This record gives sequence, C-alpha cells and structure tokens, in this order.
Amino acid sequence: MPLEVTAPSPSAASATAKTQDLGKKDIFLKLLVAQMKNQDPLKPQDPTQMSSQLAQFNMVEQQTNTNKLLEKIVASGGVGDASTGLNASSASYLGRTVTVNQNSIQYNGGVVNFSANLPNNAASVQATIVDASGRTIRNLDLGTMVSGHQMMSWDGLENNGVAAPLGTYSVLLQATDAQGKAMAVGAQRSGIVDAVRLASGKVQLMVGGIPASLADVTEVRL
Repeated sequence: MPLEVTAPSPSAASATAKTQDLGKKDIFLKLLVAQMKNQDPLKPQDPTQMSSQLAQFNMVEQQTNTNKLLEKIVASGGVGDASTGLNASSASYLGRTVTVNQNSIQYNGGVVNFSANLPNNAASVQATIVDASGRTIRNLDLGTMVSGHQMMSWDGLENNGVAAPLGTYSVLLQATDAQGKAMAVGAQRSGIVDAVRLASGKVQLMVGGIPASLADVTEVRL
C-alpha cells in the first residue's frame, strides 16, 4: 500500500500557527513575570533593560509577521491580492537601487544627480531645470560628452545664484552632435525603492519620494 501524506487543511494549519504564536508569547511573558518576582529587592530589575527586552520581543514579532506575509505572497505564485494588483515580483524591488527613464528630480537642499544615455558623441549637452509651474530656473551648459551612460548634476541654484526652494523639479535635456544635428535624449534618475504602491490600477515604485512606473525602469542593482 503506497504511503500517502495529506496536508492539513488551511483552517487547521492557521489554528495551529496561531496556537504556536500564542504559546511563544505566553512563554515570554511568563519568563518576564518570573524575572520580576524573583528579583533582588535591594537590586531591582533595571527598567531600561526590561524596556529593551520588550522592544526586542516586539521587533521579533513584527519580523515574524512580515515573513508570514511574504510567504503568503510567494505561496500564491506571485499573483498576490487580486484586489490590489501587487505581487511578489513588484515587492522584490523594495530596497533595490533602480534607474528610471524620468525627468522628475527631487531637490532636498543638496546636489541633485541625474543621467542620460547618449546615442552618439555629443558636441553640446544642455540641461534646463524647470519648476512645478513650468518656469525655467536654471540653464546648464554641460559641454561635450561621449556616447553612452553619462552622469550629470545640478547644484540646486537658480540662474541668479540663489538656492531654489525645496521640492520637485523637471530636467529637460538637449544634445547635438558634431554636425549640429539634434539627438533624442531623455533624463534618467537613480535611487532606492522605499515603497511599492498601486495608483489608478498600476504598480508604482516610490524612488526618492517620486513615483515611477515599472515600465520606466531600465536598471536594477543591489
């Protein structure tokens, strides 16, 4: 007679998991209470150490819940919740450094970096920084550049030398070759994905505080 293994029903497995979780929490609380009961009256338990233990327990509990959520997503085959459209594939972008085809940049008071892929050697590259109202605040002459991926930057200053207000800006690029012919070139930016969200039925990656479409991602790095 062949050996047959029957997996427990989802409800039974869930009940077992909850029981085990409660058991672990109960053990921790019992140990904590026992520690308080058996402390030396002349040398009571350090409240700082007790708070640290509670914080560590809370961190472990949160990590356990996060792992369970990820396991649930993976177990669903990457389909995720049909009501949200989010899945294991999109969640895998979290914490990764990505490069996106997007001319929106976030100015937080420091130098703002962006880039572009030049199809050919450029005799002249110029960048125009535009604010949310469409006003040009800075014109940058970036000089000559060779073909390929090129890094560029804006120091956050307007044409009059005054620092621009913090916020979101757009960078427009223009490039011409040695014959003075304009070449198609668009700005790119890179950053760490700190959130994945759903907007208008489409998955977006939050990169540096600015949403980006998955279709605009050109590179993903660890």
